[in-house]
Amino acid sequence: MLKKDTNISYYEYFQVLLSNKTNLFLALSIIFLSIIVYPLILPHFTHPSMIYHIAIHIISFDVALFLTFISILSFKKTKSKKVLLTSISFGTLLAVELLYLLQASNTLGEFHIPFIEIEVPHILLLLMLTLFAIGVIRVEKR
Repeated sequence: MLKKDTNISYYEYFQVLLSNKTNLFLALSIIFLSIIVYPLILPHFTHPSMIYHIAIHIISFDVALFLTFISILSFKKTKSKKVLLTSISFGTLLAVELLYLLQASNTLGEFHIPFIEIEVPHILLLLMLTLFAIGVIRVEKR
């Protein structure tokens, strides 16, 4: 499975390798975790409650990254407006999870909208749900 055929280029090899959704998920997870392990995980490694909270947000971000990537690939194939709305909604979920991850690791503070005291991730989450619902309910004309 991971043996490289000698007649194809490395670019083609990685395209074939990442066409499998499991391999794509693993690749995205490894890349994401290798980028964030030092700045977000290591400072909180000795605090068990914090590391579990951060781990939940890392897993959520990783799933949102995978869903966004897969839905964009699906949109490129189908050119469907329903899939486009779903892609945008998963991209919004990715942004929400990034904000929650940064809040959980105490990298950034809370993001409040002045005077109404609503957190920005909650507004983005509502936007994500709305876009997802429109994408699911929308009837495409043929």
